[in-house]
Amino acid sequence: MARSTWSGFLSFGLVSVPVGLYSATSDQTIHFNQLRKNTSHRVRYKKVDEDTGEELSTEDIVNGYPLGGGEYVVVTREEMAEAAPGKSELIEIQDFVDLDEIDPIFFRQSYYLAPKGKGADRAYALLLQAMRETKKVGIATLVLRDKEHLVAVRPAEKVLMLETMFFEDEIRNPEEELDTLPPVGDANARELSIAKKLVDSLTDTWDPSRYKNTYRQRVEELVEQKRAGHAVVHGAEDRPKSNVIDLMSALQASIDRSSKRPTRSAAKATAPSKSASIKVSAHRERQGLDAMTKADLMDRAKRLKIDVSSKMTKDELVRAVSEAKGAKKKSG
Repeated sequence: MARSTWSGFLSFGLVSVPVGLYSATSDQTIHFNQLRKNTSHRVRYKKVDEDTGEELSTEDIVNGYPLGGGEYVVVTREEMAEAAPGKSELIEIQDFVDLDEIDPIFFRQSYYLAPKGKGADRAYALLLQAMRETKKVGIATLVLRDKEHLVAVRPAEKVLMLETMFFEDEIRNPEEELDTLPPVGDANARELSIAKKLVDSLTDTWDPSRYKNTYRQRVEELVEQKRAGHAVVHGAEDRPKSNVIDLMSALQASIDRSSKRPTRSAAKATAPSKSASIKVSAHRERQGLDAMTKADLMDRAKRLKIDVSSKMTKDELVRAVSEAKGAKKKSG
């Protein structure tokens, strides 16, 4: 069972529901350790006194607010917690709003908000259903890791979600941050018509499974190649070039190319027969596994209860998962 990041109460009106906060996402970025060149020696960082060079322990370090001129006001973690009495254990919904009214720029990170403790389920389920049927999002504040966050509590299919948000004064004004901004509303009518057709031709239903982290996959493959002692060959890929000078031609060429892209309905209409599907299913499944990252393959292997090791290459993992799925289909 996952451990909650925060525990407290979700309050709406006079109803308080004990809840726990759980991370809804995981960072799949590939991380590297820093090594000393030509060795396997790890590079470590130490916290030292700037004046004396003495290494310090965690107990020796406090937080200081800079006043300027080398002066600081020292504030302890306990004093920080006391600065927000009650708020550190309470998410109190102040308003309900429509989700469409909130610009996505305000959102920081997603969490699951789950009932916690005896008797919490009934009130939690009531709020979830009420918010789903009214299609509203609750706005509140939350103190998390010594920082107060504006949060949005929104209903998902089976659980309440909590999105930490930026406050209004944390959002930068583009007119102050950017050197130039294009004039809006002055587009050439013919170019605008073609651009809208291009948008329509590329419009599809949202399907997150269609989008993969190809950069992470290529880095994993690079690591595997170097681990196996293979030479790494870099492709001579052309860098993208600006084509805004001949904008109309670029738009029309995009329309022509997108018209050749099969739609989902067309793909269904040209689907192979059942017998043909059986013949190519193994090949398609293999292609799907090949497109997965090593981390995803490890997760798939665990769900299939396959005995695998992190030392296995990606090809070995693909083969093991493919064979296990084939065996499962035959037994089923």
